[in-house]
Amino acid sequence: MKKMNKVSALLMFALPLAFLSGCVVNPGQPNTRMEVGGSVVNGDLNSFYFSMSEYYRVPQRDVIYIHERRIPDYDIPVVLFISQRARVSPSVIVNLRLSGNSWMDISLRYGIGPDVYYVPVQNVYGAPYGRAYGYYQNRNRNEWNRIRLADDDVVNMVNLRFISERYGYPPEEVMRMRSSGRNFVTIHDEARRSKGSGDYRQQDRKESREPVIKQERREQEYRQQDQRRDAREPVMQPERRDQEYRQQDRREMREPVMQQERQERDYRQQDRRDTHEPVMQQGRQQKEMRQQDRQETRETVKQQDKQKKETRQKGRNNDEGDTDKQDKKGKGAFRGTDEERGR
Repeated sequence: MKKMNKVSALLMFALPLAFLSGCVVNPGQPNTRMEVGGSVVNGDLNSFYFSMSEYYRVPQRDVIYIHERRIPDYDIPVVLFISQRARVSPSVIVNLRLSGNSWMDISLRYGIGPDVYYVPVQNVYGAPYGRAYGYYQNRNRNEWNRIRLADDDVVNMVNLRFISERYGYPPEEVMRMRSSGRNFVTIHDEARRSKGSGDYRQQDRKESREPVIKQERREQEYRQQDQRRDAREPVMQPERRDQEYRQQDRREMREPVMQQERQERDYRQQDRRDTHEPVMQQGRQQKEMRQQDRQETRETVKQQDKQKKETRQKGRNNDEGDTDKQDKKGKGAFRGTDEERGR
């Protein structure tokens, strides 16, 4: 019922758009459709959707989904018909249709031949069925696979099968009403009223009563639960007390054992600490000794470097003193030679 209300709300929003856009229905033309975003608005559309959902055994949300994808309402049975025989999701067929494929192209893609669209009838009432049935009647049955039906022919044949089989309604009557200019929603309503009115009144009453029945069932379950609880309360109260006493006894019995386990765990931890303490002490001592050795080694290296530096400095100073003495001696010898030359 909620899903049908959703469809009704959608139609209430779509109707003003139809009148603003100047949509006109000409009852004299069988193929004329009044559409709002690809949806017919004459006839009992909610019942049309519900019947498709039941006949093709799909959730009603799938029918609404196809409608919301801008597939015309007369074409929705074709989507469900092909998806049922191809064993694919209706959304796959919708995507192929919106991509520009014809209904025959989509059918042949999944190995569905033209013969599946044929509905046996005693008489054909001209347009719009005369052309499609002419294809079948002018060929042998083994040549039907060469038939290529137009999109309108596929839509008319699928809706003919859907309405006639859904209500056990004579397909010739569907063809007659269609040729007189009625759309499929109106034809569907006529078939439902003439063949299944009693059953569907009962179905409508059942659906209208369903929320009340569910509420009454829930209230009855709550009352039964309360009654069972009240009946069990005198028995459950002593049982809960006994359970609490047993839990307390188990805790008291476990307490000495748990205390002993805690003590033993503490003792083991202390033993591990006592065992590891000498090892740790020795390790600390060895670490300190290694650090002391490294420190002494560094001090020795520094002292040696310092002594080498002083020795090199002292050697440089001695070399400079010897060079000065030799320079002075050389200058004195040159002066003596000059004096002798002057004389």
